[in-house]
Amino acid sequence: MTMGSGLGILKLLRGVRQLELHRLILALIIFCLLSMAFLAYYVSNSPKIKDPPPLPFSDCGGGGGMLLGVSTGAAGGETGGQRLPLFLPVRQGRLHEVKTIDNSRTEPVVLVFVESIYSQMGQEIIAILESSRFHYRTEIAPAKGDMPTLTEHNRGRYVLIIYENVLKYVNLDAWNRDLLDKYCTEYGVGVIGFFKATENSLHSAQLKGFPLFLHSHLGLRDYRINPNAPLLYITKPNQVEQGSLPGDDWTIFLSNHSTYEPVLLATPKSSDPLAHFGPGPLQTLYATVVQDLGLHDGIQRVLFGNNLNYWLHKLVFVDAIGYLTGKRLCLSLDRHILVDVDDIFVGKEGTRMKVSDVEALLNTQNKLRALVPNFTFNLGFSGKFYHTGTDEEDQGDDMLLQHRKDFWWFPHMWSHMQPHLFHNVSVLAEQMKLNRVFAQEHGIPTDMGYAVAPHHSGVYPVHTQLYEAWKFVWGIKVTSTEEYPHLRPARYRRGFIHNGIKVNAHYWIDICFIFMILCVSDY
Repeated sequence: MTMGSGLGILKLLRGVRQLELHRLILALIIFCLLSMAFLAYYVSNSPKIKDPPPLPFSDCGGGGGMLLGVSTGAAGGETGGQRLPLFLPVRQGRLHEVKTIDNSRTEPVVLVFVESIYSQMGQEIIAILESSRFHYRTEIAPAKGDMPTLTEHNRGRYVLIIYENVLKYVNLDAWNRDLLDKYCTEYGVGVIGFFKATENSLHSAQLKGFPLFLHSHLGLRDYRINPNAPLLYITKPNQVEQGSLPGDDWTIFLSNHSTYEPVLLATPKSSDPLAHFGPGPLQTLYATVVQDLGLHDGIQRVLFGNNLNYWLHKLVFVDAIGYLTGKRLCLSLDRHILVDVDDIFVGKEGTRMKVSDVEALLNTQNKLRALVPNFTFNLGFSGKFYHTGTDEEDQGDDMLLQHRKDFWWFPHMWSHMQPHLFHNVSVLAEQMKLNRVFAQEHGIPTDMGYAVAPHHSGVYPVHTQLYEAWKFVWGIKVTSTEEYPHLRPARYRRGFIHNGIKVNAHYWIDICFIFMILCVSDY
């Protein structure tokens, strides 16, 4: 081999290596670009960091101005009862004089400051806003740096400010804090804040810039609602929860300033953690949620000493939104509840309803009627499975029919078949006719014009043959589904109309939860 040919081979090898290196660099560049594109797409489509699609606002009445809270202590004589104590001794007979504010110069949009786009607490706040059909915008809470634009064309862009972590609000740098406070004062905007104690939280501290003290890491019991709290609207002012509250990470608020009105109060499990506040009975009530009436600095606030995991906090949170926005954002007190009990007569032996179960159903219905006039369970029946259980279960079937006029009834397909599996209208109609004959023979009233398909099959995506058979056999006008436009999350479900049949959004819900909500809500 000559020297010239050897040099040629070396140059060739060097060229191949350089080509491979160039390909590797090109592949890395393409990978980085694809990763950046994927990340940008994910962030831009995250519901936690963008405006939601347009949704209708609730209309609870109320205009731009409102008179915020007038209450007195026992000596005042206006409430007719003794004022609940606010942890430290309270001045008796004081009158809260709260000025009327006007937030009509703001857009009906809520600004939510979250810790991050992934924070669980932020997602819970947003879930309630979306469920209530309230417009919102989320921002990462700034410790330092630029505050988002708050005004546009001499109008406020937001009617309410919510902080996932109230410490991010009180610890704002002087420039941003002054900017935000001036906006809230000028446009009549309130603030809602949450404080959830962590392992690193101080047990006792003063909220920076406020005559308010926090005491954390407490176990509490016997939750109560203060009937004098001005923000109460959906929530009833009665005693709702006996026994221990979940967890030992509760925070209470302490102050003797007249601007703070307790909303929710509880008793500590032990007096030891509060000994340095002075002697007091173990039955003393301490506030976990307080309402700032704006007497300190002209800004009204509602502060929570925990997160939204506890069910009662969700109700008070919605009430706080309605109150601080002058009911521009609120939920109506009207509720329309239909509880479907599907699969009557359906089930394997050992799992079906007995006489005691039917009695429990009747008793529960009567209890609910004390809260909701004329409340009636809606039973969906599949006649093929009548008397296919044990002797005790067959007696339960008979008792259901004995009390048939005490319930509402709707057809649920004769054999619990899924309609979308059958493309012949005649087959579907014959199955429905069998169920109708069964209803006629047993005196079951079926004139509601309502039906539900097993598993909501064929309702959405639409199975045309099901709608045609429903109208032909039963004259159905209304049904329901949990699939439109998709199953999860439930708060995005919507109704629609197809072939003259109205389709309601269907929600799975625990009847015990319904009963609990009704007990504390003004329906």
